[in-house]
Amino acid sequence: MLVNAIIVDDEPSARSLLRQILSEHCPAVRVLEEAADVKSAVKLINKHAVDLVFLDIEMPEENGFALFDYFNQPTFQVIFCTAYSEYALQAFEVSAVDYILKPVSISKLVAAVEKATKLIGQPQLPQRFQTLRENLSVTTLQKIALPMSDSLVFVQLEDIFFFEADGSYTHVVTKNGKTLISKKIKEFDELLGNDARFYRIHRSFLINTHQIRKYNKKDGASVEFENGLSVPIAREKVKEFDDFIAGIRV
Repeated sequence: MLVNAIIVDDEPSARSLLRQILSEHCPAVRVLEEAADVKSAVKLINKHAVDLVFLDIEMPEENGFALFDYFNQPTFQVIFCTAYSEYALQAFEVSAVDYILKPVSISKLVAAVEKATKLIGQPQLPQRFQTLRENLSVTTLQKIALPMSDSLVFVQLEDIFFFEADGSYTHVVTKNGKTLISKKIKEFDELLGNDARFYRIHRSFLINTHQIRKYNKKDGASVEFENGLSVPIAREKVKEFDDFIAGIRV
């Protein structure tokens, strides 16, 4: 599949380097033109049948996010080019928005291109982008994009009670019910590892500690949630969880 792309970056050297790397390592990507700012990028997208946009974030006048103010239902996919902080990268991950870090890693660029190519034609870019905007605008992540077999479901993190492992899948139990997600619980654990709300109490359970109603220590430790469901705490995790709870109370 041939992918028509444009590169949007205010630095000529960065555009040139990315074009060269794409030429050498992503032969399916055909760079049509380059733009130094958002308004020029809009003109190119309207001029060409663009499948993929490599978009710098930090640019003068308008940052890369402004591109989406010009399109209600964009048909192209986007790979952001960023030098953002670790927290911001977590926001990209939970929002299911593709990015590459500067300086560009060839392997990660190739992976991002492969992933974005599979999403070309899918309509959920505006929702993913809005989720990213919300997550970047605050100090605590607000929303997560959950991958279904053929779509994404966007859920408020605070509405999640727990994640439950089911082989290569994960049940996500929320205020609106249970959803089966095509991702292993280990991936959610890694994704939310820096979020103090979420805690892996068992190999099969990652919980939202903000939704705990009761911590039961009798007959095998467990936690009960606001929806009435309860899940066990692994025996080897009890002491660690006790210390965690004690830290919250201090």
